[in-house]
Amino acid sequence: MSEFRFSPRPNRANEIRWRSWGDAAFGEARETNKPVLLAISAVWCHWCHVMDETSYSVPDIIQVINDRYVPVRVDNDERPDVNRRYNMGGWPSTVFLTPEGEIIHGGTYIAPEQMWQALNGVDEVWSTKREEIAGRVAELREHEAAARKPKSGELSADIVDTVGALVRGQYDPQFGGFGRAPKFPQVRLLRFLLDEYRRHGYPDLAHMLHKTLGAMAASGMHDTIEGGFFRYATTREWNVPHYEKMLEDNAELLAVYAEAHRTFPEAGYDRVVRDVVRWMDTVLWRDDVKAFAGSQDADEVYYELDEAGRAKHGAPFVDRTIYTNWNALAVSAYVAAADALGDDAIEERAHQVVRAIAARMLARPGGQLMHFDRGDGPRVADLLGDWAAFLQAALDEYETGKHRPALAGAIQAATTMRERLEDAADGGFFDAPERAEPGRVALREKPIEDNALAADGLLRLAALTGDEHWRETAVRALRSFVGTYRAWGQFASSYANAVARALAEPLSITVVGPKDDAKATALWRAARSVDDPTRSVQRIIPDEDGGRLEQLGFPRDRTAAYVCVGTSCSAPLSDESSLRRELERARGRLEKV
Repeated sequence: MSEFRFSPRPNRANEIRWRSWGDAAFGEARETNKPVLLAISAVWCHWCHVMDETSYSVPDIIQVINDRYVPVRVDNDERPDVNRRYNMGGWPSTVFLTPEGEIIHGGTYIAPEQMWQALNGVDEVWSTKREEIAGRVAELREHEAAARKPKSGELSADIVDTVGALVRGQYDPQFGGFGRAPKFPQVRLLRFLLDEYRRHGYPDLAHMLHKTLGAMAASGMHDTIEGGFFRYATTREWNVPHYEKMLEDNAELLAVYAEAHRTFPEAGYDRVVRDVVRWMDTVLWRDDVKAFAGSQDADEVYYELDEAGRAKHGAPFVDRTIYTNWNALAVSAYVAAADALGDDAIEERAHQVVRAIAARMLARPGGQLMHFDRGDGPRVADLLGDWAAFLQAALDEYETGKHRPALAGAIQAATTMRERLEDAADGGFFDAPERAEPGRVALREKPIEDNALAADGLLRLAALTGDEHWRETAVRALRSFVGTYRAWGQFASSYANAVARALAEPLSITVVGPKDDAKATALWRAARSVDDPTRSVQRIIPDEDGGRLEQLGFPRDRTAAYVCVGTSCSAPLSDESSLRRELERARGRLEKV
C-alpha cells in the first residue's frame, strides 16, 4: 500500500520525492541545510486534488521542490495533531518550515505561478536571512509560552450566557445557520442550542434550530438521492455544496437530528435520520471489519447527475481507512438514531462498532488506543480526540441497558485518558502523550473541543458511578479554560455545553427489575425517552447485577425506578405515570443554571 495518496485524476505529484512526517525527514533537512515543504492534504479534499493536478504537476516546480526542499506530505485525517499545529486555514495547507519545524511562510491552495514565486522567495530568504528567521522564531516561541500559561477561573452561568450571546450574534435569520459564506453545519454549536433549549425552553433557540436543521435538510447540502450530507456549502443559501462526504460530519449530524427528533417529535427529523443512516450503511459500512470507512470523495460531475446518471458514471472513491474517533462518534449517533426510530438493528450496528474498536484499535499489551488503520495495522497512539469519543461511545452503549459491561470499559477509558493525557499541574488534557516528534508537534496542546468532550464524558461517568473523582477531574479541566474560552469563538460552544452540565445537578434514572418484566420495560422506555440534557440512565437486572445493585443501595426484590438529583433520590416509583411526574419535578432544577 502506497504511503501517499494523490488526486484520482491524472497528475504528476508522485514525481515529487515526498517523505513521511518524522525524524528522518527533518534530520535530512538539518543535514542538507534545506527548508521543509509541508503539504497537508486529505483524500477527500477537492482543492488538494486540484493542487496535485496543477502546481505539483508542473515539471519546473517538481524539480525545484526536489532540489531545494525536503518535501513532507501529511494526511490531515491520519495526523490531526500535525494539522492542528500547522494548518494555514484550510486544505490543502502549504507550509514552508525550517529544519527545526518552525514556520517560515504558508498558505492553502497555491496556484502554479504563485507557487513558483513562493518556492524561489522562501529559498532566497532561507539562504540570506537565516539568522533573522531564527530570531523571529525565538520571539514567537517566547510569546506562545506566555500565551500557554493557564488562566483558570471559576465556572459560572456567565460562561454559558456569553457563548449563547455569541451564537445569537452569528445567526443568519434569512437562511439559517451561522455566519455567511462558506457555511458549515457547525454541529456542536447546534447541539449546544438544542441543550440550551432543553434547559430553558427559550423560543428563539427553537426557531434557530428549526430554521437551520430544516434549511440544511432541504438544500444542496443534503444528497436526496443517496442520502447523507456534504461537508459544507459554498453559498449563504446552502444551495451549492462542497461535495465531499465525511463520516465525522455525518455521524455528528445524525446525532443532532436524532436528538432534535426526541425533543421535537412532530418536526419530521426522523426522515433525515433514516436518510443519513441509509447512506452510512450503504457507502461507508465495512462488513469485513464491522466498522465505518472514513469518507467519500468530492466529485462535482457525479453529484450533479440524477440517479440513473450516477449509476452509469460510477460512485466516487471511498477512503476505507478506519478512524477511531469518527467510528466512536458513529456509535453515539447510532444509539441516538436507534432511540429516535425504535430500530434495534441500528443499535446492534453501534454495538458491532464498539467491539471492532476494542478488538482492532486497542493495542495490547499496554492498552494504547490507536488512531487509524488503513489495513496494514493501527498507527498513532493515544490522541485525546480518540479517548474522549470512545469514552462517550462506551457510556452510550451502557445506557442502552443491553451492554452492562460497557460501564467497566468506560471506567478503563477514563482512567487511561487521565493517566496519559491529563495536565496534573493545571488541569485539562493534552491532545497527545509526551513523545519524540519533530517541530511543533513536540509541544503539547489542549484543544478546547476535545477537552469539552472529555469533561462531558467524565461528568456522565461520575453521575453513573457516584465516584466524585471523575467530576473533580472534569471540573478542573473546564476551569482551566475560563480565562481563554472567548478566544475560541464558535468552537467554545461544546465547552459552554459541558460547563452547563457541570453547573446543573446531575439527573440519574435507575430502573431495577427482572430482564423480561413488563413493568420494568415500561419504566425503562419512559426513562430512555427523557430529553433532559444532563440525564444518565441505567438498567439494573438483580440476577445479573448484584454487585452493582448493592453499590447503589436499591432493593433487589422490587421492580421500580429511582430518580436521583445529585445525591438525593426519590422513593421507589413503580409505574410510568409516577416516574414521569417525578421527572417533571426534576426539570425545575435547570432554571438555576
